[in-house]
Amino acid sequence: MTTVNNPAPISWAPSQWWDGQDGEWSSFDLRVGTPEQTVRVFPSTAGSATWVVRPGGCEPPSQECTASRGGLFDQNRSSTWNELGPYTLALEQNLGRKGSGVFGLDTLSLGLTNTTGGPTLDSKIIAGIETEKWYNGILGLPQQPMNLSDFSDSQPTVLSTLRAKNLIPSLSWAYTAGAHYRSKGSFGSLTFGGSDLSKYIPTNVSFTLAPDVGRDLVVGIKSITSTFVNGSVSSLLPSPTLAFIDSTVPYLYLPEDACKAFETELGLVYNEENNLYFVDEALHQTLLNINPQFTFRLGNDKLSEPSVDVTLPYASFDLVMTPPMRENATSYFPLRRGNDSQITLGRAFLQEAYVMVDYDRQNFTVAQAVFDDTAQPNIVPIPWNATATPSNDKGLSREAIIGIGTGSAVFFLLAAIIGVLAMLRRRKRRDRRAMTDVVPDTDDSPEIKPFSYTSIQEIGHQSMPEMHDTGYLELLNGSAPSGSDKVLNELADGTQTPPCELLVPPTPYIHELASSGLSISPSSTSRDRNGSSRDYVTPDSSAESVLPHTTGSPHTSQNTLSSRIGTEQPIVKPAQVPKQININKALPQEPLGNMPHYGDYPSPRSRFSVEVPAPAYKRKRPPLARQDMSETRKPLAPSNSYTTIFDVEEYQDKASANKSPHGSF
Repeated sequence: MTTVNNPAPISWAPSQWWDGQDGEWSSFDLRVGTPEQTVRVFPSTAGSATWVVRPGGCEPPSQECTASRGGLFDQNRSSTWNELGPYTLALEQNLGRKGSGVFGLDTLSLGLTNTTGGPTLDSKIIAGIETEKWYNGILGLPQQPMNLSDFSDSQPTVLSTLRAKNLIPSLSWAYTAGAHYRSKGSFGSLTFGGSDLSKYIPTNVSFTLAPDVGRDLVVGIKSITSTFVNGSVSSLLPSPTLAFIDSTVPYLYLPEDACKAFETELGLVYNEENNLYFVDEALHQTLLNINPQFTFRLGNDKLSEPSVDVTLPYASFDLVMTPPMRENATSYFPLRRGNDSQITLGRAFLQEAYVMVDYDRQNFTVAQAVFDDTAQPNIVPIPWNATATPSNDKGLSREAIIGIGTGSAVFFLLAAIIGVLAMLRRRKRRDRRAMTDVVPDTDDSPEIKPFSYTSIQEIGHQSMPEMHDTGYLELLNGSAPSGSDKVLNELADGTQTPPCELLVPPTPYIHELASSGLSISPSSTSRDRNGSSRDYVTPDSSAESVLPHTTGSPHTSQNTLSSRIGTEQPIVKPAQVPKQININKALPQEPLGNMPHYGDYPSPRSRFSVEVPAPAYKRKRPPLARQDMSETRKPLAPSNSYTTIFDVEEYQDKASANKSPHGSF
């Protein structure tokens, strides 16, 4: 069984020294090179590399200079030093700081010894400096890698290496600078991969990292107020502003109008040459007496809520500058005027603030620092519930964590099962409802092969009996209702009426009626509107024309050839259609069923259909005698929607002579 290694956070113990020429700051021990050379550095929330002071930083060499600069690192004494060359110290250039250093790779170890410190890391990037603009060395806390020559030659930072080697639980750190003025002196605290719950007041306010990796710890300063011992309160920030948290410098860079508010409220005098506020003995004593408290209200930006308050006593601003920065020790107030790109909360602010940064989740937290000499360190990993009440216990036990994890897994499994069952039940109900809505098809009519029609008007849906050889036709009278049995009138003799047009169905193509027993005339070839050649079917002379009797739903009869209106006139043999006949006779006013010579046949319904010839087995009658009608056939003039079929008068005369007319209607 494989055991998952959950590393614990690394707490880097402070050196217990107060270093610096611009104040008294808690430093941390660092061992560099082979053999190890111990130096003291300050954590930097802005830089990524590790800086150490070279011997050239103390010329002429002196023990006092070496001690004040936190010790020196001589790369010539290290067998593991791999020099990369001189490069610019690209840090705080927006604040007007410039310098260079000699960069190389060497081993790095946290703490004074292996017992009190952290692990040893090989081939870490180190810069040796000699400039006094950065008087002490630094160790970069960010995870952003260093790029010396180009982006393809990036060097991982200390934090990234610790996480890559699985030496810390997360890509995070927590830091407070410490305060020498608190009690007997409270040293700084730095933890990789976690935080110390005994060092801050929990808060539920978090901030997002800014997109600029060089200035990512940006907060919104919504207000700055001063409170005096007499209870009076004054506002020191005319308008909200954004600020970068940088522990590399001790100062606070604020907008000019805010600095002038400090001047008015505290009696500070601005030194333009140094862009600084020096405090003489009289003013210093006055400020000690009134003991103002400065409250910084911070938010994720200048306006949004929620916000968190960090309060600093005057003692956190009561700093002393020593040689070589000043010839004599001089008190000063760590406030400088800055433009929008320079607004910074420096190390003086971090004496009373505790900062926790989680690069995995791209956020950080700023909380009020706590100074309790009796409290024991309570190191917890990040991520951690920053709103939890601090306690002295060690957190949840292993058994409790396993129990919580198992219970959560069971809960989510049961929720998933219930969700699946509910979904299946809904689906079953939906299928049951769908089955009850199905209506079976009861149409028994014979299957009719569908045709492609150009339909304009539906002729009818009533079933039609066979047309008989009476010599009369029945047509639908549009003035009477459908199905009334009184809508048909006889063809009257002698009454001349205007010619009417009867709808003609399109003649099906050869491939559609190949199985119906119809013959194909050699002349039955035409071209459609697109110019394509198309063959048409003409009825065989031996086939008899009948109107089949159909049953079923009204929609079934619409599939017959006579139920749609066509616009093309086929070319047929003369023997199959007598000649062009125009309807010149008015329909008789008396139903055909009442005519004397119609008694032997049942009266048709009130609708008719024009059909192609039906198979001969339907009814046996002698066919019409063939006759040559090539001379009498007139050319047919096609219409967009209608075409004239035949002349009723001539047809009646012919029918009377033969007593048995045949043909397609």
